[in-house]
Amino acid sequence: MNSMPADHLLPFLLAFKRTRLMLVVLFLAAFSDSTFAQSKDRDKNKDRKDGASETELAERISKAEELLLKEYKEVVNEHYKQGRKESAIEVLQRIAAINPKMEGVEDQIKMINEELLQENGIKMEMDVSNGWVPICEVEEGKPFRIAVVGEYKLDLTTLVPLTGLSNSDPAKDHVAVAPFGALIGLVMTDGKPGEPFAVNAGVEHKPKKGGQFFLRVNVPVIAKCKGDLKLQVSGAVKPLAKRSAK
Repeated sequence: MNSMPADHLLPFLLAFKRTRLMLVVLFLAAFSDSTFAQSKDRDKNKDRKDGASETELAERISKAEELLLKEYKEVVNEHYKQGRKESAIEVLQRIAAINPKMEGVEDQIKMINEELLQENGIKMEMDVSNGWVPICEVEEGKPFRIAVVGEYKLDLTTLVPLTGLSNSDPAKDHVAVAPFGALIGLVMTDGKPGEPFAVNAGVEHKPKKGGQFFLRVNVPVIAKCKGDLKLQVSGAVKPLAKRSAK
């Protein structure tokens, strides 16, 4: 048999060498990828130690808060639709505690508070000559608003010491919490008067205890006052219960 010339064998030899080289390269690449993956898994497991990583736990917390806030928003809407505005505010405050930067929460709280302060409006006139005048019933921890217009006449003739008029006895003197002659208020609870506070021409107040809300002008009881002031109270207030005639 005639042997194949050397110049014809050369292309086959070159092709064979290239194929073998490619197989070696592919094997090394596959081995390298496998080794890298195993090394990565080992590093991951090493970082994990006995539990999830810090990053994974942070992501879980973020997702949990997101789901909780979504549920809270739905509860807020349901409370509001059913007229339970104070309950809606409580849930909104929980949302603000979880995510203080969430947009719209504080505005929504202010809006609902304003709606509450405009409810249950009571209009009346107050004769300033009557001293402490009962106005309405108020509830513990629930805010109410009062607006006052008008003026009155004051006659007071008395000896005045150089130290000024006394304000030590709220029952008979003017008190230090408001200017002389201004309007002041207090809440009477179970027959016990609370601390007087300044009302002036109007105020929003959240009583520490519920009871009857009273007003008077801040002058000594010996002063003679004359005039009527127009009042409007609203918010967490109720008209005074009418006393039945005996």
